[in-house]
Amino acid sequence: MRLLAAMILLAASAQLAATEQDVSDLLFSEIMFYRLQDNNFDAISHYLDARDKKTIDLNKNNMAYIASVYLNYDLHSQVTSMLDLLIKNSSSAIRDKSWFYLGKLHYEGRRVDSAVEAFSKIEGKLSVADQEMKYIMHGIMAMNNQRYETAIKEFSKVSLTSAYAAYVKYNLAVCKMKQSNDLAAFEMSLTGLANQQASASHSSVFSDQVYTTLGYVLLQKGYYQQSKVAFRKVSAGGHLASRALQGMIYASSELRQYEIALNLSLRLIKLTIGNEAVHHAYIVIPYLLQKLNNTEKALAFYQHAVEYFDQQRLDLNRYIKKTRAGEFDQYLLELDKILHVHEWIEDREMSRLFRFVSTLDEWRDAVYKFKEMQFIEKRLDDVFYELVVAEPDIVSHKITEYKQVLADIEQSKSQVKESIVWHQEFARHFVINTLQSQYDDVTDYLSQARFALAQFYDSQEQKQKQREIDGLLQQQGAADRENNAYGKTAR
Repeated sequence: MRLLAAMILLAASAQLAATEQDVSDLLFSEIMFYRLQDNNFDAISHYLDARDKKTIDLNKNNMAYIASVYLNYDLHSQVTSMLDLLIKNSSSAIRDKSWFYLGKLHYEGRRVDSAVEAFSKIEGKLSVADQEMKYIMHGIMAMNNQRYETAIKEFSKVSLTSAYAAYVKYNLAVCKMKQSNDLAAFEMSLTGLANQQASASHSSVFSDQVYTTLGYVLLQKGYYQQSKVAFRKVSAGGHLASRALQGMIYASSELRQYEIALNLSLRLIKLTIGNEAVHHAYIVIPYLLQKLNNTEKALAFYQHAVEYFDQQRLDLNRYIKKTRAGEFDQYLLELDKILHVHEWIEDREMSRLFRFVSTLDEWRDAVYKFKEMQFIEKRLDDVFYELVVAEPDIVSHKITEYKQVLADIEQSKSQVKESIVWHQEFARHFVINTLQSQYDDVTDYLSQARFALAQFYDSQEQKQKQREIDGLLQQQGAADRENNAYGKTAR
């Protein structure tokens, strides 16, 4: 979709341009303010308004910034060539800033090669904050490619007083552990970070990551009680809550605190999302009931687990078919309808799963772009209407140019419509893929549950046989004792 052409065409029906440079500079500063906050929607909205009214002077330097906004609309090749053209003769500061934003947007879009190429074109010095962010992005990309030595070098360039210091320390610790597998050093680093969390106002998301990782490191080292302390500090409503609960269940079981582990497992299966940790709990609960010598309930829960997973497979398969048939298309990109999913999904488990999908980054990105495309479509409709209404005022020698503009706008509207349809189809396929992944996981757990149930029956059968053998041995022993006693009496 060539949305860039559509954006430029929005200026076609504008009034005579204002010539006051201070107005233009002020408007551009406003656009750049939103852009620097990564608020692309407001940035492009203000840009379109200024372009429409021709109250902004978009020189080469300014256009370099505007180009970075377009990356949010997946116009990567057009923007790259656009920046190449626009910033060749710009000042070094503007050029470097432009390449930095281009690289950052490529990084956020997981286009590693493009990000590295953009960053490589930065010749001078960025601001301290931008430079540190560049080091971090380079480090993360290297770490994801398992180039830990390079990642460590990049992370080490970030100042210890940086706002990103805690985040960098965490990633440094992960890289060093991946290199050396030194759990003791990793534990020490995480413990230091955890102590910092207690005295600083870091985001709960980052704190949860630190405490969860620390908890599992302590588990691996056999420090079960200490791991439980770390897991308890993970936010109850955070995205890692189920992982923390799962760790606490394992630690409690290893400490033979089966009653505690059982209560935590029962709490886990009541969480809003039926994820891997929840599914695992369905296998763990009957095992814990066995440890507590509650054989009857253990058998009942093994049977319940098999029935639960079997029903989940049937439900998932049914909703995959419904989604593939387009039954939910009218709801999938409407946030308010997702929040009230129970009104259009009658199954409680499935409604929770659909709600979960709406929390994923890929989903949210699709929703935002879908809404923005609808906004652009309305702007094009408005411009088209203005041109049609203004037709009587068109000078005769401008008719050909005028008709070409109308044709171009119609073409742009068609392209925007294609983008809207594409995002609708993306939402459908995204849900199908998520449901299919869940179906595969549930199928695996169903196999585990059936195997565990079979083992339970075997163990119970063996125990019954052993009891029968013990009973026979006791009877034989009693008979032998009686015979021995009779023999003695006879003598």
